[in-house]
Amino acid sequence: MTRIVLFLCLLTLFSFSYVLTDDSSPTPLEAIESIREEIGTIFHEASTEKGTLFFLVREDSQTIDAEFAKKTILGWKWGNGGSHTIPAVSEVPLPDSAFSTHYIANGKENPFDSPFPMLFGVILDPEIDSLTVVNAKTGKTLEVEIIDHELFPFRLWYAQLPLKHNEMFSITAFGKDGETIITEKEVS
Repeated sequence: MTRIVLFLCLLTLFSFSYVLTDDSSPTPLEAIESIREEIGTIFHEASTEKGTLFFLVREDSQTIDAEFAKKTILGWKWGNGGSHTIPAVSEVPLPDSAFSTHYIANGKENPFDSPFPMLFGVILDPEIDSLTVVNAKTGKTLEVEIIDHELFPFRLWYAQLPLKHNEMFSITAFGKDGETIITEKEVS
């Protein structure tokens, strides 16, 4: 009987200390704020079965972040994320500035499932209507989300990738009539 009481006391003490030292936040955005100094403006928020994915434009409007927060028993925790510098918008567009591409790995430091790995970027060319991301090895086309935001002169795009690493993807931009505007260099 004494062993059972001692075991229950230790279990209670362990549970209590876990709750006191847990660094969970009450909201997913606060979990991201606990890691990042600046979060800026929410460009897009997507709930996934794994948590909440945010795309945030910093105050200088030169950087967009993809950040993921996961719901835990005690609140929300930051999972993973990455930043992407938005290409400068100029009056004379450069051939490779129609849209940008950035890769975020899942990362070994990620303590739980996340929507990464992912390709994302911005679309600067207003003639671009859609993008396709194709696995160069399998030929499989991945779903691409394109998001507009009234506060910014660019559109966001992103595609979640399979967990396999070292795969190559080609990205093609299409106009409203389905014509190819540009085929992006292969990305891995």
